[in-house]
Amino acid sequence: MKPVTLIPRWVAALAVSLAACHAPTAPSPITIVNPSADDILAHRALWAAHAPPLYSYVVTTSGGFGASFNDRPLQVVVRNDTVEMATFFDTQQPFSKPYTFWPPTIDGLFDLAAYRVGEGELSAISFDSVLSYPARMAFTNPDLPSIEAADLSSATPR
Repeated sequence: MKPVTLIPRWVAALAVSLAACHAPTAPSPITIVNPSADDILAHRALWAAHAPPLYSYVVTTSGGFGASFNDRPLQVVVRNDTVEMATFFDTQQPFSKPYTFWPPTIDGLFDLAAYRVGEGELSAISFDSVLSYPARMAFTNPDLPSIEAADLSSATPR
């Protein structure tokens, strides 16, 4: 009978470390091309099931109407579905009030997606694979900017 050879601990630790290097750090978003109103409603229901009452996220627009804040990410703080504060991410300078339309809450992004689906102008949408909020939207109308929402987290009031 041969003795059993044990793998040295450092070999096992190295193998685990190498495997971790190849593991993705964040789940991939769920992308839907030519989405329907039902697609938007299904993800909105998932978002509503676990939406925090206070959160922050970063929203960026690119192209389209050419607003002065295009390609400048905005850090948005939302409390109870109302934008409480918005600042330019790069300079921390305040974004002008009142926040009547822009920047939107996550529910506002869902409203925009639903409206544009109804107009036949939403060509693709990606949803965060964990919280199910709209992470990216692309439109068929060249006057509309693409929209990206990222880094959503529960916020602490300032």
